[in-house]
Amino acid sequence: MKKKLTLTLIALCSVLIFSCTKKIQQKPVKEETKEKEESAIPEGPVTPAFTGKLEIKVVFNGDPTSANALIPGLKYNKSKAILMEFDDAALTVVTAYEKLSKTFYTDGCGNNKNYSLGLAVNGKNQYSDKEIGFYTGYAATYAQRLPLILKGMDIMNHSFYHEEKGNFNNGKDREKNIKDLDAMILEKQGYKINTLIVPTNYTGFQTAAADFGYIGSGSQGTFDKFTQIGKYSPKAKLSDITPFNYLAIRRAFTDDWSVDGAQWELSNDLLSGNSFDFFEIGTHGIKDEEAVRGFNDWIDNIALKSKDDLIFCSLREFLEYAYIKDHVTKTQLVSANTLVITLDYSTVLNKNISWYDLSLIVKSDKSIASVSINNPDFSLAYNKDTKLINVNRRKIKW
Repeated sequence: MKKKLTLTLIALCSVLIFSCTKKIQQKPVKEETKEKEESAIPEGPVTPAFTGKLEIKVVFNGDPTSANALIPGLKYNKSKAILMEFDDAALTVVTAYEKLSKTFYTDGCGNNKNYSLGLAVNGKNQYSDKEIGFYTGYAATYAQRLPLILKGMDIMNHSFYHEEKGNFNNGKDREKNIKDLDAMILEKQGYKINTLIVPTNYTGFQTAAADFGYIGSGSQGTFDKFTQIGKYSPKAKLSDITPFNYLAIRRAFTDDWSVDGAQWELSNDLLSGNSFDFFEIGTHGIKDEEAVRGFNDWIDNIALKSKDDLIFCSLREFLEYAYIKDHVTKTQLVSANTLVITLDYSTVLNKNISWYDLSLIVKSDKSIASVSINNPDFSLAYNKDTKLINVNRRKIKW
């Protein structure tokens, strides 16, 4: 794969208006435009998958009677989560990140983490066969996606062609739709997908995604053979998630950014009690200034009410933490005033992991004096008071 590609925007002949619940519509563009757009493939070497061992050394201020490290159910030892995606490569994801990149929760160790989400994309317009990644002004292009990926955004599979019918389509061939888009994003974006958002309500996509090796997916109501998390509603408990190779999650959906939108009831209920721990929600975007204000108000409300006990992220980031937590092999040894924790990632099956992050809570009768790790490719943060340790490593280029 070339490190840098210069690609020419093909003349636009239709406006994309995608829907997860309706057929694709189109309307003519008054003026054709051409412009050059640079590839979003980052410079530099490919970051390899991590299958080695990470050693964490915890030094106490005295010899502990006992010392143990536990992996909490959510990253950064938070208790709640909101997972979100914009469907159909929605151009307004760029506007959303103007808010998200300035809205933070902390990692529990004094570092800010901006809110982030997923972008579910298609490959080509089924009426014109134009490539979505070059739809300047109508969809988030390859070049527009890259800075958002660097801010924590994930790219998700939403099928190469959105619908079964049209001038160009793959019919009911779910496997081809998934594989062709996966290959396109890898070639053009340098990014490997491992999550799916079911287009429309088509059966077969969940099965094809699982067979292809993806880690999981979201849908409003189509799950094939899988028992979804959120059996009857998007309100889900962390305890419902047991060790998995593929996980289907029921999501909510909204295009109504007023106070009557479904997102408000979900977030208010999530943050006002403990009846559920997280939900996933999708949208087609924020189409006008009023919708942007509504979206921003919703984000502000969550940030205020969550009291820094919530993560707001993509489905992929959420699932990868859960997957690694359940598949990594953790061993530990106490010697004098030191606890050595070894995390063996070789037992984590290949899912094209992007986030290798893990958090640990140390239980001990002695205070922590220092913490160190043996791999400079991971970042380390810790809190002496709460004894929380975070190790982070993200892969964004394949």
